[in-house]
Amino acid sequence: MTELTFLGTGNFQAEGRYWNSFVLDGTVMVEPAPTVLPHLRRCGLPVAGIEVVVISHFHADHVFGWPFFLLDAAHSGHGRTLHVVGPPGVERHLQEMIELGAVQVVGELARSELDLRFVEVDGTWQDAGPLRFRAVEVVHVPHLRCFGYLLQWGSQVIGYSGDTTPCSGLSELAHHSDVLVLECNGSHPEGLVPVTHMDEAAVRALRSRHPDLPLVLTHLGGNVDASGMEGVVVPEDFDRLTV
Repeated sequence: MTELTFLGTGNFQAEGRYWNSFVLDGTVMVEPAPTVLPHLRRCGLPVAGIEVVVISHFHADHVFGWPFFLLDAAHSGHGRTLHVVGPPGVERHLQEMIELGAVQVVGELARSELDLRFVEVDGTWQDAGPLRFRAVEVVHVPHLRCFGYLLQWGSQVIGYSGDTTPCSGLSELAHHSDVLVLECNGSHPEGLVPVTHMDEAAVRALRSRHPDLPLVLTHLGGNVDASGMEGVVVPEDFDRLTV
């Protein structure tokens, strides 16, 4: 069994929910969202216990907590290894974020105190410290590559959708997962912008195709109503869920 601790389950406009991020057994953090550092502390999860950071794509709500998390990790580093898994270019992108934030000292401290190992996804089964994983590309926005993940953890495969729309990549994730952590940001009013996320109808359609697959909804939009969905769990921020 795996314990998932949800540091956040929302997005920009979800009242009472902070940005989407969760941790597997206190060891693997998925998405260094803007609020991960204070929320790790609130949940009693030490930064020093995080061995792997997994990033689905480079939108701000998924990565803007990185410099602050990295600073804390460096202070507790003392030579320990921290793996960072993400799309091609992940090391360069995170370094540019530090430079744009004018906190180059964070990067310098991290390089002196941590053994930072960046792992670019390639679609095969790969290893990052204690984590075995496979990234699956999904369809989110046309200008940015986004990946979901199959996370091999013990005897389980925990699937994570990343930000996605219904697509072949999402179907592949669902097919190979024992449990799927699935985004449901919802649709925009009156189709004002192109569809870039899952909504309730898309979740129900996936549920009908995979009736035995447990779904855990996160990245919820403020207008999402997930009530009445069988086999679907909707955690709150800071909830711990055993799967």
